[in-house]
Amino acid sequence: MSDMMSLIVAEIGIRQLHARYIDAVWRKDYTAFADCFAHDCEWRIAGTIVLGREAAVTFIGRMFDDFKSIFVQLSTPILKVGDAQASGRTYFTARNILKDGKPFAPMGMYYERFVREGDAWRFKWRLFQTHYAGPPDLSGTYNTNPDYGPPPNMPPLDAVA
Repeated sequence: MSDMMSLIVAEIGIRQLHARYIDAVWRKDYTAFADCFAHDCEWRIAGTIVLGREAAVTFIGRMFDDFKSIFVQLSTPILKVGDAQASGRTYFTARNILKDGKPFAPMGMYYERFVREGDAWRFKWRLFQTHYAGPPDLSGTYNTNPDYGPPPNMPPLDAVA
């Protein structure tokens, strides 16, 4: 398969992964959420390092408890594709309602490593950088995060979220 065809096939699969992830979060479907992650995944988010698929489900369950609804939007990922693996960055926004009824609209970026596992692409390693956290009017908190340069540059695997 040509490099261009490999990129196209991987991008379609990874965009489907992102779509499955968005749907699982919206519906708070733990089984579908788990299926988005490799068994031996690593997820670095909110100062936490989550190791393994089961731990990812436990972590998101604690987050679900704080929200009435979570609506995630992910941009088209910028990808570098290898053999049954890929890396990329994906911009993230969300429009959420907390349990107390307050709106919460974070923005950030995922640095991601993907793996083809079984019949689908899955998250192998993710680092989330929060760029903004607060209400939708953007009056909340802005964060400064390390800049790892233009794609395909990635943070080191031990980078802190």
